[in-house]
Amino acid sequence: MKTSHLGLLPLAAMLFAPVAAHAMPVSTLTGERPLVISHRGASGYLPEESVQSYQLAMRMGADYIEGDVYLTADNKAVMLHDGTLNATTNVVAFAATHPEIAALRSSNGTYDVRKFTLAQLEQLSVTCRNANGYCTDKTYFNPAISYSFTSYDAFLDLAYNHFLETGVAIGVFPEAKQSGLEVAEAILAGLTNAKYNGYFTTVGRALTQSFNAAQVEYLNANSAIPVSYLGVCPTTAAGAAAVAAIADGIGPSAGQLSAACVQAAHDAGMTVTPYTFLNNPASYEAAYNLGVDGVFTNYPDIAVTVRDQVFGPATPVPEPHSLALLGLGLAGIVGLKKRKQA
Repeated sequence: MKTSHLGLLPLAAMLFAPVAAHAMPVSTLTGERPLVISHRGASGYLPEESVQSYQLAMRMGADYIEGDVYLTADNKAVMLHDGTLNATTNVVAFAATHPEIAALRSSNGTYDVRKFTLAQLEQLSVTCRNANGYCTDKTYFNPAISYSFTSYDAFLDLAYNHFLETGVAIGVFPEAKQSGLEVAEAILAGLTNAKYNGYFTTVGRALTQSFNAAQVEYLNANSAIPVSYLGVCPTTAAGAAAVAAIADGIGPSAGQLSAACVQAAHDAGMTVTPYTFLNNPASYEAAYNLGVDGVFTNYPDIAVTVRDQVFGPATPVPEPHSLALLGLGLAGIVGLKKRKQA
């Protein structure tokens, strides 16, 4: 049993403080500004989970980049929402001229990511999903560009290198999409890799999530990184307590969001981060006014703009520009990151 719950937003306190002249709506769990979480990158503009989509989301001011994790045939973690490649890559056209790829096609015509090696996946281009809210706005889309597949390592590198180059800390929010505990293990292995010098663990620029209770329990038990349980938002104290026994936050669909849901979760010490918001500014304003702790969005620029309208412009807190300075500053930063206790 946990003795405390780490919400998703102590991290925001390191980066932003609301302008005093602006009155706050219903408070988030910590009283800080809600997070803007880019859903599969800036997927309203560019092919989801592509390198370029994540890069655009960071430029648009997202606090976190989010994505889904699968394992390949050679046990490499990759960023992909579907278990098959047909809807979001050029695999069908590519297979027409590459017999070794065509041989991986299933009898129903789909291409399962788990049959591919990472090297094979990296030969493909990421394409726009045929669904509302995905590449719907072509402002940033360039048909002449081959949009790059993102491995999980590359996903983590994008956020870490952005920090090293700019001093701006962007977080990551990987989701265990594939079933089983192996993918959860891979997520934690990446976040704790020594090459990141504690950026995702000590400084607290990582969150994890899953729809699967067993994966949530595993992530909760094996890491101090906060974990969110995706699913129905509880509206009673008993329901919230049941979720809080294994998770630090709840991730309901935007359609499930209610004042009762936010209140119950906050009373249980959990954050609420609903998904997925598109290009309707009013929907963001309504969610912010309910006190949500963050929003998953395909349009991070819209989420940021509306947040500034509701809370007032942010005042950035300077971030260290090198790992040397990061190390010197850890004593002050670590206090903001609670740790789970058994």
